[in-house]
Amino acid sequence: MRLRPAVFAILLVSLVWMGACSSGGAPTATPTEVAPTETPTPEEPTPEYEAIPGAYLGIFYGARTPSLDLFESIGKQPAIRMFYLGWGAHFSPGLYNTYAGMGQITMVTWEYMLRPAGDLEPYEGRLLEAIVDGVHDDHIRMWAEQVRDFGKPVLLRWGHEMNGDWYPWSGALNGGGATDGFGDPDLADGPERFVAAYRHIHDIFDQEGADNVLWLWCPNVPFEGLGDWNQIPNYYPGDAYVDWLCIDGYNWGTCGFGASFNSQWQSFDEVFGPGYAELQAINDSKPMIIGEYASTEVGGDKAAWITDAYERIREDYPQIRAVVWFHISKETDWRINSSPESLEAFKQAIAGDYWLEEWPGMR
Repeated sequence: MRLRPAVFAILLVSLVWMGACSSGGAPTATPTEVAPTETPTPEEPTPEYEAIPGAYLGIFYGARTPSLDLFESIGKQPAIRMFYLGWGAHFSPGLYNTYAGMGQITMVTWEYMLRPAGDLEPYEGRLLEAIVDGVHDDHIRMWAEQVRDFGKPVLLRWGHEMNGDWYPWSGALNGGGATDGFGDPDLADGPERFVAAYRHIHDIFDQEGADNVLWLWCPNVPFEGLGDWNQIPNYYPGDAYVDWLCIDGYNWGTCGFGASFNSQWQSFDEVFGPGYAELQAINDSKPMIIGEYASTEVGGDKAAWITDAYERIREDYPQIRAVVWFHISKETDWRINSSPESLEAFKQAIAGDYWLEEWPGMR
């Protein structure tokens, strides 16, 4: 068929255009390039302990009215006054109000020491279970009300050194590593009973509105001899039940009492390093307090030990934000002023602003 010139021209143009498209000669539209969306990295929350601008000084002095000369010679007052109260005692706020007026907080070590009698006879060998079963609820509630009515912050340390075998609330004396007497058959009964008792006491304080309590959970530094079931984490009641992690430990040196368990002179790191790491693994945000510590004079240089301890705490143990010295001559002379050299070392060690002598909110 013969095409007319106009039609032929249109067809020719169309073929040329199609050829150009098929050979890639003409530009084609391309998507606009968009930079990949970057997912922002969530910021790590600031650890709770960093809100504290140093470490609070604390002391247990073995008498209700210590000599003011000690604190005058040291040049600082303690921010924490620690007391031991038996289970059957009342929380009497008179003396604690006096210390609060000086900017000092009371730390109560509440000791559950009871002999099985009356209602407790069925619980021999597992006294902690009596707490869980509510035998002491009225007494616990009375304490909660008294502490609540005091109104000022209180550090409460119940059940300290529960991973030892020297207190009636210890895991060792409440079922130990057995698993067939309480709760979960996969958990050791001793630690499990402790956790249940701790939570029970805490819950009653919550019910009574005693929210001025700061709860300390305080194992002893780890030691061998009781079995794999007696691990510090097994006793942890949970983050919701603990405000401050706590740990106790001593440099026994070669004092006579320490000879009964073959003690040797230990540096601060040797005493506290392993326990600190275990507590950090449990929670690396909460502040930590040394509930009891001291050094003997026997077997080494106590003054040098004191100097090193406070340097190590500040430089290598940032989560420790309070320390309570066990100032008493008991198994050995633990006192700060057991020698002029030790007293001077202590005075120099705590001289800086990092070591705090007043607890906020007390006055």
